[in-house]
Amino acid sequence: MSVFVKDYGKFGLFGRGGNQCDTAGSEVYFGNGTKLTVLDPEVQITAPTFKILPPSTKECKKKTLVCVATGFYPDHVTVSWKVDGNLRTAGVVTDNAALQNKDTKLYTITSRLKVPAEEWNQPTKEFVCIVGFYDGMNTTSYEKSIHGVSGEGAGTGITKDKYVKIIQTAKLCYIMFLAKSSFYGLFLVALLWRIQGKSKKQYN
Repeated sequence: MSVFVKDYGKFGLFGRGGNQCDTAGSEVYFGNGTKLTVLDPEVQITAPTFKILPPSTKECKKKTLVCVATGFYPDHVTVSWKVDGNLRTAGVVTDNAALQNKDTKLYTITSRLKVPAEEWNQPTKEFVCIVGFYDGMNTTSYEKSIHGVSGEGAGTGITKDKYVKIIQTAKLCYIMFLAKSSFYGLFLVALLWRIQGKSKKQYN
């Protein structure tokens, strides 16, 4: 049996022994900030895998980035954000507790960072999600990053390249429309001229 203690954000492995009762995987709290976790001997200590989901194109003035960490055990993790190398706390909402899969016994946690659309619409902006995981001996930090996109206006979800393609397509369609209109106009002029020519012959 393995036992973890979390005390005000710090973790420590303080005991190993044989199987005792049926407390595997349970948690006990001692006062404010102290958490004891009895590990399930059948579940291997596993570091998290995670990714950052980009904002939805349907969002307008605000953009929400979502960091999803999955497949870890136990639930001793911390999640934080950095923007261009600076710690960001404003606009951050992280799950109060990780959710455990009843079948695999592994945990999942999500953290959301909400930023202004103007900030997301900058391709040089780097958004980093940092997940800290304690394996009983050491705390390891894992990082994933994503860059903003070049948007044509806040919240449009259209990149600069797409915008240029749309403009070029619109211009091409307009030119084709003018060409067809001109051709149709010449056709009508020729038709009228031919009709008038026939009318004059009949009159004569």
